[in-house]
Amino acid sequence: MKLQQQYVKIREDMKRRAHETGEAAPIPITVRQLEAIVRLSESLAKMRLSHDATEDDVGKAFKLFDTSTMDAARSGINQQINITSEMANEIKQAETQIKRRMGIGARLSERRLIEDLARMGMNDSMVRRALLIMHQRGEVEYQRERRSIVRKA
Repeated sequence: MKLQQQYVKIREDMKRRAHETGEAAPIPITVRQLEAIVRLSESLAKMRLSHDATEDDVGKAFKLFDTSTMDAARSGINQQINITSEMANEIKQAETQIKRRMGIGARLSERRLIEDLARMGMNDSMVRRALLIMHQRGEVEYQRERRSIVRKA
């Protein structure tokens, strides 16, 4: 159970950081990372010639995960572009408008949403970026080959 609690804490931390900065998480935290931590724990146990992983093995696996993967995410090493504060502000504004325009559970054409927000004076590339960030956070879902968007949360 401790493994799940630590995993949930890491996911929440990454989502919070992505929401605060307005940027997508550079390394998506998924079930695969949890599986990797389990494999690391098992490997550490095998190094001790044991068939069972202990809490100490899990702790060491998390420490390895944190120093490798999470440090890379925190440093922004995987970011392909630098976002200026102006761009981050525009993306935040686009997110706010998207949330106002689409209620939870609402479905809308991506093209129509971008056109509507462009008429309001928003840059269409910033709207697309905001949608991508919201998608990575699980707030919107693309459907029908990215032609329509559904607001999740």
